Amino acid sequence: MRSARAAIRAGIVIGLCGALLVGCGSGDEPEGDRASGSKGTTGTKEPTGTEGTTGAEGTTDPSGGPSAATSGDGPTGSAGSAGSEGGDKGGTASGEPGGTAAPDATPAPDTTPTPDFVADPALVPKNRADALTLARAVITRPTEYGRGYGKGTPYESDPGDWNVLDTSCNWQREGLPRTVLASFTRRGQLPASGAKGLVRISSTVTVHRTTSQADWEMAETLEEALRCPDQRLGGSERVQQLMSLGSAFGQSANLTADDSLMERGEFIDESGGGAPAHYAWNQSRLGTVTVSVVVKGGKGHTPLELTTAQIQAMTSMVNRLKNALGGTE
Repeated sequence: MRSARAAIRAGIVIGLCGALLVGCGSGDEPEGDRASGSKGTTGTKEPTGTEGTTGAEGTTDPSGGPSAATSGDGPTGSAGSAGSEGGDKGGTASGEPGGTAAPDATPAPDTTPTPDFVADPALVPKNRADALTLARAVITRPTEYGRGYGKGTPYESDPGDWNVLDTSCNWQREGLPRTVLASFTRRGQLPASGAKGLVRISSTVTVHRTTSQADWEMAETLEEALRCPDQRLGGSERVQQLMSLGSAFGQSANLTADDSLMERGEFIDESGGGAPAHYAWNQSRLGTVTVSVVVKGGKGHTPLELTTAQIQAMTSMVNRLKNALGGTE
């Protein structure tokens, strides 16, 4: 399973490094989940991915294909079906019978950075009630986006649903698969004022049953921008010219999460004149939980201003998630 995730990640990272003009690390997938965000319910694109079907609890379908449509809120990626979590260790060298392995057969030490946070297993949600409690405790409050931000409309999503990107590149809303315990979205906005237009922003917390299933959500969210560089969020809203890039812990300055993703493009509200505005979605994963923030800019707002609001929201959620999961750093 890990080799499948690595193949997805490697192909996407190699193809996007040049396009995004950033330095890229290795394309290896980290052990763990794929971060979730919810992509657009009508009006918002929020990063949550849909995971493929699973069989009995604890097992998943290894197909990894994108799931069928549901309505979406903002960047929710559709995650493919997760496979079973398997070992991926290299073999050990053996010498002649009764002897020792040759020196040149000794495997080199693994220098890949490993996350410095490990959750307390006793605090990781194992049922829907605990997952929703965690999501509500972690998710961003509107004022954390910055001065002037307030509640969006609708303010909160149904935690029993999430968003799926269908085969026609339209975001739809559908019920959670068995692999997901809860997916909760909260929306904020900065009202239009003077020469500046409305800014829409939303945060999502998704709790998976296993780390592997969350990891698959991350991997397939990367694929979505390649499969659908232009996407319709719902109603009069759409995004175009999307590019995405993933960074495992220790890569591209990711020192806060097991895995991190970013997606950039242009947001267009056809009811407001159709002028392109800044669009960005970021998602991070810690163990079985993914958190994401989507921002859809408005006229007169700079990318730096909007990125600051996004970073503030992501930082607050990651810090609260670490506190809620206990563990060690």
